[in-house]
Amino acid sequence: MHSGTQADAAGSFIEQARRAQIVRATIEVLAAQGFGAASFVRIAERASISPALISYHFRTKDALMGGVLATIEKRLDEAMAGGGEEEPASYPDALRGMLERFVAHCSAHGDEISAMTEIRRAASMRATVAKSHERGAAELVAFIEEGQRYGQFRATDAALFASVLMSAMGEVPRLLRNRPDEHRRIAVEWAALFVHAISADTTPAWSEEP
Repeated sequence: MHSGTQADAAGSFIEQARRAQIVRATIEVLAAQGFGAASFVRIAERASISPALISYHFRTKDALMGGVLATIEKRLDEAMAGGGEEEPASYPDALRGMLERFVAHCSAHGDEISAMTEIRRAASMRATVAKSHERGAAELVAFIEEGQRYGQFRATDAALFASVLMSAMGEVPRLLRNRPDEHRRIAVEWAALFVHAISADTTPAWSEEP
């Protein structure tokens, strides 16, 4: 006889698996047909489930899209963090690795990035997207300021640099669509631009020093 705890765990596992199935189907519909076409009916067809089951897990379309956005961003954050890789030798090295892994993830998971773009463009999701953007910007600013305190990043406006970098990150999917076979070169050169711009040992091109 199963205990209540075992039954709850099984139910929780099944619910998590069902939510993951719904999120996956939503990503596929968003990437293929866009935000406007991502109805519960269409997503249910893609997942081979009933629309009522989606409503059970996500009361509204915006709630579903918020869950999908959170899932995609979590996966992207984990990819950029690098997991079990060796500790970087410096803050510039950490930034380089983070940005190269960002490009690699965008290249390998184009459907997720397309879905994320669709959600971010939707008028009904502006508040959710704004909070996510603010959180990401704050984390990036904190990282830059920490590198500045250790003398490894230039004493530039951290918030301005973060804003420019995040805008550039939004352009990466377009670059990859135009040149999908060059994703590794794009990753290396694109990351180097920002590492060079913020590193403390970088001499400005306009310097009069010999």
